[in-house]
Amino acid sequence: MNERIDYFEKYPLLWYTLLLGFGFLFTGALYSARQLLIPFSLAALLAMLMLPLCRRLEKWKVPRGLAIVLCILLILAVLLGLGLLLTTQVISFARELPSLQGQMNRKLDTVQQFVERLTHVPAKEQIAYLQKQLNALLESAGRYMSSVLAATTGTLATLGIIIIYIFFFLYYRDRFVKFILMITAPERHGRTKQILSEISQLTQQYIGGVLTVVVILAVLNSVGLTIIGIRQAIFFGVLGGLLNIIPYIGTFIGGLLPTLVALLTEESFGTAIAVAGVFAFNQFLENNFLTPHIVGGKVKVNPLATIIILLIGGYVWGIAGMVMFIPFLGIAKIIFDHVEPLRPYGYLIGEDEDGNDGAGWQKVKRRLKRR
Repeated sequence: MNERIDYFEKYPLLWYTLLLGFGFLFTGALYSARQLLIPFSLAALLAMLMLPLCRRLEKWKVPRGLAIVLCILLILAVLLGLGLLLTTQVISFARELPSLQGQMNRKLDTVQQFVERLTHVPAKEQIAYLQKQLNALLESAGRYMSSVLAATTGTLATLGIIIIYIFFFLYYRDRFVKFILMITAPERHGRTKQILSEISQLTQQYIGGVLTVVVILAVLNSVGLTIIGIRQAIFFGVLGGLLNIIPYIGTFIGGLLPTLVALLTEESFGTAIAVAGVFAFNQFLENNFLTPHIVGGKVKVNPLATIIILLIGGYVWGIAGMVMFIPFLGIAKIIFDHVEPLRPYGYLIGEDEDGNDGAGWQKVKRRLKRR
């Protein structure tokens, strides 16, 4: 073993080349097997999220199989309710598309007249193509939404596979732990159990916290948009909350869509500004109050590592990768921190103990304490 370590210390370039090559091969394998690995990985995360409830039911003398079924039914009930809510809103929005098209045409005419007065150049020819494309987009939006709803057949099949995975992950969880201990040296069993415990705790706290923040943001967005008078405020509010699962860019995308709709369909430009203000204010609350207190920075990775893993996850698994690779990175950091040769990598992707997560709120609390 010492000879192997000396060999890698003697030829560090070879070691880093092999490590880089393994990274590319691993990424390629993740991309090639994404149809298998995405539902498998999502089921593993959801199984760890449901583990506390399942254990609680088992303590109440509920058989493990029945306890797992009850947990899955609870998740399905929540998803069904959310799906019905969004489907109703989408159908209602599709019915309003013809009226939105007329309002958009009038708004484009106003912009056209403004351009003509400003530049003294006929803007009709310049805007004609854009107006034609927007009209075609709105006319096809209803058909596109119908195709999206028709595509739910594949989604339901994937959901069925995920449910099966979740059931067996929870049912055979003790066997998985024993297997990991069997392939680990006896003197490392204590550390291995600690790693598994920290991974389970991180997953539960991160995913549970993120879902809580999503619900709060969906309510705040919907209330704010309803007060402003935006059509389908609940749809855009819930969509904005769901997109917040994607760090950094999710809230921007969720706020951009209703802002553009308000800009193109409402008579006053102030409405679009108000919509942007609602999402900006909710983003401030999320960054400085909700996420620091509910999620609490459990992943403990720095923003640079987060952005890089988002890009990699988006390239490899799309939106699913952008969502799931964040807890995966947190799990990797836990392993790095407990394995001596890998601790430098844990330090590289980690953050300082007194990092600036929720810095605004933390500074306010410190100043109040000083006074």
